[in-house]
Amino acid sequence: MPGMRTATIKMVLRSKIDSWLKTIEIEELKQVIRDNTIITGGAINSLMVGEKPNDYDIYFKNKESALAVAWYYVEIFNRDNKLKSINGYKAEVREQSVKNIKGEVEDRILIYMKSAGVASEGQESYSYFEGLPSSSTEQFFEKMRKDPIENTEELEAELNDKKKKAFRPVFLTDNAITLSDKLQIIIRFFGTPEEIHKNFDFIHATGVYDYKADHLEISKETYEAVLSKTLVYRGTLYPIASLFRIRKFLNRGWRITAGQMLKIAAQISEVDMGDSQILKEQLIGVDFAYMHQLIQLLQNKEPGTRVDSVYIAKLIDQVFEESVDFH
Repeated sequence: MPGMRTATIKMVLRSKIDSWLKTIEIEELKQVIRDNTIITGGAINSLMVGEKPNDYDIYFKNKESALAVAWYYVEIFNRDNKLKSINGYKAEVREQSVKNIKGEVEDRILIYMKSAGVASEGQESYSYFEGLPSSSTEQFFEKMRKDPIENTEELEAELNDKKKKAFRPVFLTDNAITLSDKLQIIIRFFGTPEEIHKNFDFIHATGVYDYKADHLEISKETYEAVLSKTLVYRGTLYPIASLFRIRKFLNRGWRITAGQMLKIAAQISEVDMGDSQILKEQLIGVDFAYMHQLIQLLQNKEPGTRVDSVYIAKLIDQVFEESVDFH
């Protein structure tokens, strides 16, 4: 299928947000979304090469907008799923400040679920997100291992059930809200495109659409990377996640040079992988079920065990090669 022209990509992205806005019940929130919404990431790449996006990642230009939208959908989710704080399953929106690997303090918005850690519409035992960690409990993951959803087709059917309301919240994690109709609202990162892209690892994902301005920005470097299916590492606060993501892209026919891999390795060498909290932050781009297992193995290591690169590598092989495949 041939790729789309810039004007056509803009039309598709704007139409998606237009359709989403029609389902928002609060007029003031509609205006917040109109003024502060951007789309960036894989959807633009897919449209560039004429493919249907798996989903559309929504970001916001400021913290206030992200908070307002997060509260709106958390309240809907609690209402529709009859979740009450008395049983410990009510979702809440919280704010948090954390230090990244550079020692910089970042403002964060997260969705907190006291008992389950993760919530989903009708399928509490399945992880839909490919790479958003969640504050989870052993009970949840044990249930997930025993009773996973049969396949991704079932989940896709649930997400796109036309008998139910469009753009309804169907899945929550710490960092994002999945709506039906292929929309993902990212609340972990917000700000200008430049600020958001500090957390992106590869140049091909940095195309950005500003809804208010109806402006699509795709750099020459992004075009070249997408059309040649070449991974160009731009540096990120999460180099370990980038390393895991490479395998996914290679399986899809992408390529990466030795020089780009060396850049990732150099950044990883500066990460203190013995600190479980730092490692959890680093694994933001890896399936959170796997991440949780890895963190648990680190926390439950034998007293006196030396945590070095060899030990970490052994654990990663154990988790990623021997665990149940949830996808």
